[in-house]
Amino acid sequence: MLSQRTLALTGAPNTRELGGYVTRSGQRVRTHALLRADNLAELSLADQRKLVAYGVTVVVDTRSHAEWVTAPDKVPQSIQVCHVPIFNNDETESTQTIQRLNRYYADDPRNGYRRMLRVYRRLVLSAQPRQAYKRFFELLATRGAGTTILYHCTSGKDRTGMCTLLLLGVLGVPIAQIKQDYLATNLVCLPAVVRRIRDARRHHMNQNFQSSILDLSTVSGDYFDQALTLIDGEFGGIKPYLVDYIGLSEAMIHQLQRLYLTTDLA
Repeated sequence: MLSQRTLALTGAPNTRELGGYVTRSGQRVRTHALLRADNLAELSLADQRKLVAYGVTVVVDTRSHAEWVTAPDKVPQSIQVCHVPIFNNDETESTQTIQRLNRYYADDPRNGYRRMLRVYRRLVLSAQPRQAYKRFFELLATRGAGTTILYHCTSGKDRTGMCTLLLLGVLGVPIAQIKQDYLATNLVCLPAVVRRIRDARRHHMNQNFQSSILDLSTVSGDYFDQALTLIDGEFGGIKPYLVDYIGLSEAMIHQLQRLYLTTDLA
């Protein structure tokens, strides 16, 4: 159940445990090893204590430099923050103001949706994400023994979602389960999405704009399928994509599986 995976942090509501998912071989992803999350800039002291108690010692921040400078992670000094920007800016525009977004999205209700499809194409094929994914997996392979690693972006949905797709995929979790985890973001982030739509209405933005805001602020099975279709069609699957395009070695993949999979039922 989603409620059992969510850490219930007031400042980062989309922080979720990846442990417990069953792979095609019958193994399980280790618990207290991998967390996916949204922005950590608003963590309360109680939230920070929860992360320390949970075992988090490394945070991988995939946001752009501008996002990182504007809203740095608020974590205890005992937690090391590694900055691995997937894009040079917030391509999903999840942090942009209503007024700025209005210039692009008021004339067509599908503009936001089409933008997100382009974003996911870039997440799969562009050079900077390619370099960032390699660094992300290198950190998981070298820092993952006996600790909990948390990785995040701003909303915890697109850049974090793509990292999770690749990570759970190479660990052997079935695609249907990975997609279910991906779509769970909409349940967690619903209050924030509702606030954003209400803000648009208060500013008298038209229905076209509101439709685009919804598409920009949520995840969609279409976005997931766009990424996976590119990975499968262009590279032959997640593992070939990671080996042939991202540059992971077979040894690193085995190391990731050794670190993050278990036969224990707990």
